[in-house]
Amino acid sequence: MIKLKYILLSAFSTVLFSSCKTQQLVAKLNHIDSATAVSNFQKKKVYKFNNNQILFTNNFAAARANSITQQNDSTFNIIIKPENEPINPSPWFAFKVWSAIEKKIHIKLNYEGTSHRYNPKIQHRNQIWEDVANVRISDSKKEASFSIKVSADTTLVAAQELISAADNYKWEDSLATLPFVKKQKIGQSILGKTINALSIGNNEKRLIVVLSRQHPPEVTGYMAMQEFIRAVTSDTELAKNFRKNYQLLLIPVINPDGVDEGNWRHNVAGVDLNRDWENFLQPETRSVRDYLLKKIDLQNAKVYFGIDFHSTYYDVFYTNEDQPANKTNIPGFTAKWLSAFSERIPDFRPNVKPSPNGGNVSKSWMGRVLHAEALTYEVGDDTPRRLLKLKGKIAAEKMMELLLATPDNN
Repeated sequence: MIKLKYILLSAFSTVLFSSCKTQQLVAKLNHIDSATAVSNFQKKKVYKFNNNQILFTNNFAAARANSITQQNDSTFNIIIKPENEPINPSPWFAFKVWSAIEKKIHIKLNYEGTSHRYNPKIQHRNQIWEDVANVRISDSKKEASFSIKVSADTTLVAAQELISAADNYKWEDSLATLPFVKKQKIGQSILGKTINALSIGNNEKRLIVVLSRQHPPEVTGYMAMQEFIRAVTSDTELAKNFRKNYQLLLIPVINPDGVDEGNWRHNVAGVDLNRDWENFLQPETRSVRDYLLKKIDLQNAKVYFGIDFHSTYYDVFYTNEDQPANKTNIPGFTAKWLSAFSERIPDFRPNVKPSPNGGNVSKSWMGRVLHAEALTYEVGDDTPRRLLKLKGKIAAEKMMELLLATPDNN
């Protein structure tokens, strides 16, 4: 385990050119609560085998491969470790491989601290992602093995579609070109990556909050969130009417460090950000909290609905269990939305799991402090991508329809 402050100071010393800036950084890090701030950082490198004929690398954003060794001429073992422990079992992996000559190679993923979860996907030349066929799982589920063809063109292998912080920034920039969208920097991560918020729509009194990517591997939740936002920013009459009556506040990636480090769950301080919504010890969650509270205060606004997109093994909707219905800014909205949402998706019955809102997760904080109807939408890891996009779209459309149907909007 490597102490976070030491790592951060070493990393930043390569980009800070004055002792004044270095001293400012030291002062900033000393104010970060780092009682549990330890994290395993990967050694980013190019691995060379067979006299440089076959090469692997984890030296890119969102990679995770802790070590790569050769078993024989065409078989390679890859160790996948979490950033720290204890940790929820989200064993993310991502690496690139290429070969001087086209050939088949065999990969063995060996998991430490957990068992296999994500079926590998591959991508060639930025083409569509494909599932790897014939993945063999050991009886203990600690090893997954498969074969792929490699060539001089780089093959990217990952647990899910790879979407880095930079990819998200590009998407944010594309949204910000729309006349009704404003992008704002609201803070930065421990490693100095920007955390942005985008406001969509005109009515500053009625707010909707959308969060995503607190947990790095939860790509399907992020993808569903993108479809949700595409529906809200579309040119339909429904979306245009919604934007006149509401303003949606979007924070697409709360944990950019964890995303780019290929973490299983945490930020670089080794903290689960979606367990930091009571004490707010991490700069990422503090940035979101401070932005929302300031926005509400300056605009004299209310938050009506909050949705935090995540991923897990299957679709789950975690609602606030012990929040009195008459204490929210739009009582009963979540139940109505879930019912309307499920009716539009063929053969879909939402798996609703109420949980206490006195907890330290985002949906609890939004209910408890903002008095919003709020929930966590966990999108299944293996949800077919067409269905995932449909769900994101319908979720937004039903939200807009129901909000516009409230009495003070008629």
